[in-house]
Amino acid sequence: MSLRRVLLRPASQWTLLAGATVTTDIGLTLVHAPAALLLGPLACAIVFGVLGAAVRPPGVMRLASSTVIGCLVAVSLGGAIGPALLGHLPTFLLIGVSTLALSLGLGWSLARAGWFEGATSVWGMSPGGAASMIAMAQETGADARTVAMMQYFRVLLVAAAAIGLSHLASPGAHAAPPKAWLGEVDPRGLAETAILALAGAVLARALKFPAGVFLIPGLSGAVLMKLGWMHPQVPPLLGAMAYAVVGWNIGLSFTPASLAHSARAMPRIVGSTLVLIALCGLSGLAISRVFGVDPLTGYLSTSPGGVDSILIIAASTRVDLPFILAAQVVRIILVLIIGPWAAAQVARWTLPKAD
Repeated sequence: MSLRRVLLRPASQWTLLAGATVTTDIGLTLVHAPAALLLGPLACAIVFGVLGAAVRPPGVMRLASSTVIGCLVAVSLGGAIGPALLGHLPTFLLIGVSTLALSLGLGWSLARAGWFEGATSVWGMSPGGAASMIAMAQETGADARTVAMMQYFRVLLVAAAAIGLSHLASPGAHAAPPKAWLGEVDPRGLAETAILALAGAVLARALKFPAGVFLIPGLSGAVLMKLGWMHPQVPPLLGAMAYAVVGWNIGLSFTPASLAHSARAMPRIVGSTLVLIALCGLSGLAISRVFGVDPLTGYLSTSPGGVDSILIIAASTRVDLPFILAAQVVRIILVLIIGPWAAAQVARWTLPKAD
């Protein structure tokens, strides 16, 4: 049997990807790279995806990783989240509305400028879940493959910008690489983590709320920890595995076929994404000045999409994590409630008028 045929096997691809990820993670942690455990698998998966790897994290693996990230958020928040945050609700609504308005406004502007077809532009810039926006694009007859590239590039570039800014804003402030990957394992803490994760998965499915798989364990776990009713534990190795699945899921989306389809539009896709990041960055700076939070907290609060990766970065950086989490939760709720309707309206406005 030829070596090429062996390497085409899914098991071989997973083995190579896992080996490359472990090696990259170790190298990045040794040089104290920001969000190394997310950046390593993301970089490896992009390379593998572009080289033609056919593997994808299965749904069960993605679900499990999201719930573990939710438990990590709960542990990071601890007793920090509380009633005081409710006083900032108008702030969080302003952040959510402004991010949605910037995204849809930019989509409309790009369509009017002729960069993309109207519906494609709007769905590609919409700050909702990538899978949801791609599905909506297919339903409205937009170019779903271009929308997919716009969505995934945005997640990638938003994460890269957040990692870079977190490093510049607070060099050396990131958590040191764990010396013991399992740490001191507490059976009760692990059991409580499993309960939180299972509850998040079940409720998210029942409520048809995809982001709930990490938001429900994160929010409920933080409240229960504050009340002293639970003390979940997430060993560093388990957290690293969850980060790896998130990175793989994003990176492996960049396939040769999708890149070839969008090759001509790639400069416009990258350019429009950078403009959106810059606009949200300016919005975040205004938020930090007006409401007295640090600039990095303001930026992460307004980041358009990639909530799981943003929370991973925030949890490993000296920022106001409760503020960021609350702002992102409100934005997600707004997108779920009015996002599809608003995007459909803006897409309608971009249609050429009949003579």
